[in-house]
Amino acid sequence: MQRAQMIGSAISQLINVMTARDLKDTGPNESVSARMHRQKRKAEKIIDTIYFWQSDPGHCERAFLSDVDDALALLAEIEMRN
Repeated sequence: MQRAQMIGSAISQLINVMTARDLKDTGPNESVSARMHRQKRKAEKIIDTIYFWQSDPGHCERAFLSDVDDALALLAEIEMRN
């Protein structure tokens, strides 16, 4: 992942934490796009429209799947240490 992508991801995570109604609904590593997909929010369609070139699946679903992959990779890394 390039530095610019990592900075964008960090900003999205910050926005996600700042805009979550209840912090029990999210975590510090979840992007706002992933949360919109996971919670089936109307904003998902708006975000997907902004990132119209990222289709099949849409931007928010891809962000969600990326967050899941990152979490699974972290768990695998922790298991290998034990």
